[in-house]
Amino acid sequence: HLIASFYPVERRTSADNKSSYFTRVPGTFEVRAPISDGQMEATMNWHSPFENNGADQQFSAISAMFQSGAAASLMLLVKDFVDKAGIATLSAAAQRAVDTAKGLEGRTSMTKLSSTQTFNGMAPAKLTLTAHFRALRNPSTEVEEPLNQLMRWALPQELAQDGPIVELLRAGDPSMYPSRTPRWIGMSYANMQMLPLVIESVPYPLTGPRDKNGRMLSAQVALQLSTLAAIDANDWNSFQRGA
Repeated sequence: HLIASFYPVERRTSADNKSSYFTRVPGTFEVRAPISDGQMEATMNWHSPFENNGADQQFSAISAMFQSGAAASLMLLVKDFVDKAGIATLSAAAQRAVDTAKGLEGRTSMTKLSSTQTFNGMAPAKLTLTAHFRALRNPSTEVEEPLNQLMRWALPQELAQDGPIVELLRAGDPSMYPSRTPRWIGMSYANMQMLPLVIESVPYPLTGPRDKNGRMLSAQVALQLSTLAAIDANDWNSFQRGA
């Protein structure tokens, strides 16, 4: 269960032509290696669209005065001035302003509704892991060829030498997209089978222990992969091979 398997996958259409699915390409090379430091991270984009619509944000200075009690102190000064001036018609209004300001001390316009988040989408899930290769018998087949295969999957399958127009005139290919993207792959580990995946980064070690013929004896490769698209709960259930 500690050995991870990597293999190319392809998209196929169901028998009723109503849906598609991914499956392993039969008869293809498989890279197997123990892995460590592996984790999968799915980042969801949640946003609070109403958090800046309250009075605390629209009238921040005034709201801060009410909440801190500064407005009540100011209203008391105004009331004292009115009382000393003997303006009876304004005295009652000034008292109501003081009472209102005192009632707003320690209050906020924030509510659960104004802080409610909405789902704004998500990016494909990211996978990071370190694959370990070590030669016990044959450095070429146990270390170098698996590393070369990972690199071949990560790189575009084929890049046209010239632009689409030149390729069209040269080969008569009507496609405006003469190059081919990197391969989709799958990964099996423990009780999980994840596909389709893409390789975002694969460092190829140039230095390290080698035999007398220059062949690589061991390597630790920190792979960065991601799902081809954002995943949902159904996709996650399908990853659980042992379920």
